[in-house]
Amino acid sequence: MTKRFMGTEKDIKPFAAPKFENNVILTGSEFLTMNTRPKIPANARNLNACMIGLSGFGKTRFWLTPQLLQAHTSYVVVDPKGGILAQCGHFLQKRKGHKIRVFNSIDLSKSMHYNSLAYIKTESGVLKFVNSLIANTKGEGKEGDPFWTKAETHLYCALAGLYRI
Repeated sequence: MTKRFMGTEKDIKPFAAPKFENNVILTGSEFLTMNTRPKIPANARNLNACMIGLSGFGKTRFWLTPQLLQAHTSYVVVDPKGGILAQCGHFLQKRKGHKIRVFNSIDLSKSMHYNSLAYIKTESGVLKFVNSLIANTKGEGKEGDPFWTKAETHLYCALAGLYRI
């Protein structure tokens, strides 16, 4: 028969900060300090989190929203449905002074119009940008004649180079 070990409040206490605001919320009663260099180095933990679950399991409502409302760090949020910005954006921006950037590749009118070409400084940067663009937009399936890929690369390099001038 296998024993199941259940953690208690005493077990998690060394990993939590005394002030509630300085913690990442894991559950209703479990917290993890934001301090990545605690007094006891053995209590240091990675603060990265990955939430996986089916639709409707409460990933956004019960985990992400409370983390955002803590407002104690910078966040990068992938929001396919677009509801998180409406729920938490005003609070983070107006009450806590966070700067919010929106990149919406589906409805560009709702995007902040990120211009990756503005960050290209060299000719090799143009080629890196073009290769990345082609690699990430080619889709599934068999590649055609390499002539067309080379022609596409040259066209994009010329256009990006014109933009830089």
